[in-house]
Amino acid sequence: MSSDNDSPNNSSSRAWFTGNVLLLGLVSFFADLSGEMMTPVLPLFITALGGSNVIIGFIGGLGDAVANIVKVFSGYIADKTGKRKRLIAIGYGIPFFAKLGIGLSNAWEQVLILKPTERLGKGIRGAPRDSLIADSISFEERGKAFGFHRMMDTAGAILGSFLALIILIMFYEILNTELEILQLILIISAFISLAAVIPIFFLTDPDEESVTKQRKGTSLIENLKELPGNYYKFLIVSIIFGLGNFTVLLFIIHTKTILLGADPNASQFMQLAFPILTFIWFNIIYTVLSIPFGSWSDDYGRKNIFAIGLVLFVITCLGFALTTDPVILFLLFGIYGAFYAATDGIQKALAIDLLPSDLKGTGIGLLQTLMGFASIFGGIIAGYFYDFDSSLPFLYGGVLAGLSLVSLYALKITLSNQREK
Repeated sequence: MSSDNDSPNNSSSRAWFTGNVLLLGLVSFFADLSGEMMTPVLPLFITALGGSNVIIGFIGGLGDAVANIVKVFSGYIADKTGKRKRLIAIGYGIPFFAKLGIGLSNAWEQVLILKPTERLGKGIRGAPRDSLIADSISFEERGKAFGFHRMMDTAGAILGSFLALIILIMFYEILNTELEILQLILIISAFISLAAVIPIFFLTDPDEESVTKQRKGTSLIENLKELPGNYYKFLIVSIIFGLGNFTVLLFIIHTKTILLGADPNASQFMQLAFPILTFIWFNIIYTVLSIPFGSWSDDYGRKNIFAIGLVLFVITCLGFALTTDPVILFLLFGIYGAFYAATDGIQKALAIDLLPSDLKGTGIGLLQTLMGFASIFGGIIAGYFYDFDSSLPFLYGGVLAGLSLVSLYALKITLSNQREK
């Protein structure tokens, strides 16, 4: 079995900005425009429906876990059949129905069911999409391509967050309750998600015709046994990291806690607007830095850039644990965005660098599946910590990020057949 790292000359002449990279960037742009309209208001919506901080942490963790658990099976199917385009289309189609259901919910228990359903689509599309991106560019420029994809993703997130804020401003005096405003934002976000499906029809997937008979006949267990040792070392690092990288929903709800602590008489409008504004700031930094971090990972090594991201997360968590100032919290959301830019796409690219060419889907799916189990436990732990003391989940996240940073270098993860940077 050959590794994709064994033959970089097959694709080294191709520019990183290919048609597939552009189209998948557009798909993610519209998907996140819809998704990030939902993200800053969802914890407020759950609270308005009577859910506690523990419930918010559990729903966030469960949603991410469902998405990631599915990814290993979706990735295996992609490797076995080569039908990545179809899986991507299904994955971006499901969220419309789930998001619409969330917007029409009148109890947090309904959100508990529908949010994981919405994330199921993310689980189906994730591994095939990342595998297709990797096959669309050369090894040497993989970081730039994944950085561009994250940039488009977060550009949609910025616009989505702004759109949520605009709807809040326009309808605050018209609708009667906070719940009605939040429901309107969620329903509009559902219909926007349909635009993400259109560019998928124009993708090209060369792998669909080139899957070998040997690969078609292998089982998931056989695929897992063929994954290299360095990849499994990176899984250990990622699981530790995943346990500490709990749901962003708790970071968002903390903005309301800090605001009310600084100004107990803050208006209802400010209680809704401040979390959205901080999330917009987070996504602006994330977007601006995604391509630079991706490019630096090509030049200086993805492991080193991922390590920088872990350091940024430690700083973010310590800041969240210690500050009671809304202005400082706002600035910390910028560091939080830089952390995501340095880790989200880079982690996937690094994992793919460690994988054979015909096992990319299985490998990236397994990575995100195990991180899914980590995220649900991390979300529950962080939620309980938050109810006890609002600083504890951030101290917990910072400690685990530090441990993952140490293990990243202690395990001596190296890239096979490539010069280590």
